[in-house]
Amino acid sequence: MAKSTSKLFQSEEPKGLKEDALNLPEEVKEKVVEETIPEEKTEVIETPPVKGDDIVDIDLSATKRKRFRINGDSNKILELNTSDLNISSRLSSAYKRLTNYMEKVGQTLSEIPDDESEVTEEQEEAIRKELDTIDAKMKEEVDYIFDAPVSDICSDGGSMYDPFEGKFRFEHIIEALAKLYDTNISSEFAKMRKRIDVKTSKYTKKYHK
Repeated sequence: MAKSTSKLFQSEEPKGLKEDALNLPEEVKEKVVEETIPEEKTEVIETPPVKGDDIVDIDLSATKRKRFRINGDSNKILELNTSDLNISSRLSSAYKRLTNYMEKVGQTLSEIPDDESEVTEEQEEAIRKELDTIDAKMKEEVDYIFDAPVSDICSDGGSMYDPFEGKFRFEHIIEALAKLYDTNISSEFAKMRKRIDVKTSKYTKKYHK
């Protein structure tokens, strides 16, 4: 593959990004401030019937999201439902698509001549548009995995296919945030298990003497 680090096609990131780039694994352990949004109680709201409408409204908005401050920046608050058991399924399907997009990035970059002087303005514009399109689709996949605007908050203006600490940026972000789910999902399962044990203990004692 031709040079992928060509100055011509490097991400146009703010000066000093390398020094201030995402460092999510460490931030998750040390600097991410976690706040729990108060849990909303499920309740039946009886509203006055509208003319021709005798439907009773039910509020089931019991989803509890946790808030995380990224890199100590109060303008970067990420809200995640870390008890979302469907994340594994979304990650599995989205990761395959992300891998396919990375292959397209490689194919696009391979079209860049080693000698930048051989690249016409038309070719440069076409390649940039193609890479921007791929990046936009990759960001949609990352947001889909976490059901949150992760790419906007965590990418620091860079592309998802940027090399970052020996990985691609999208891999770095997913790996860091997935750790938040490991702990919380395990905790949720533990709570569920306790409730189940209370209800089934009399049966398990009978058959497991």
